[in-house]
Amino acid sequence: MEMELSLYDWSALPCRSCRSAEHVPGDLLRMARARTREEAEPRGIEGHVFQETWGTVTVVPVARALMAGLAGRTLSVEARHRFLDLLAGFVVLDDDDLAEACKDVARTGLWTLYEEVFSGRAVGSALFAYWILTEAEPAPARLERLLQVARHLLPDDLYEDD
Repeated sequence: MEMELSLYDWSALPCRSCRSAEHVPGDLLRMARARTREEAEPRGIEGHVFQETWGTVTVVPVARALMAGLAGRTLSVEARHRFLDLLAGFVVLDDDDLAEACKDVARTGLWTLYEEVFSGRAVGSALFAYWILTEAEPAPARLERLLQVARHLLPDDLYEDD
């Protein structure tokens, strides 16, 4: 994750609340080191580069850093949950170009997302990973198979028409 963060000139990237996104790498690293829900709050991300359905171009390098963090084995359950929560929001942004760029990022780590569902670590994180997969997975048959073999690892109310 640190290697991915080092690839960008964060001071040249936009932030809605600050002069630049220069603070973002520190906020992401803080989240990555979090052990509690409070420590994992995306304070320097939410409202800065992303909020609800809008985002700045900064969400794309943030998405790359989040996927890099998820690929490692050091994130706590709380940090993984927050990383996946952010990514799930990024792939459905109102800006189609930004959402598609974030889906492309998610596609680079599809197996990491599948592993999150199959891990059984946390139902909420599995749900976020599943939502990301529904947006990014290019093979619908793979998603169908996931539901066949891992439906018990997802919330009962996954779909209202179940």
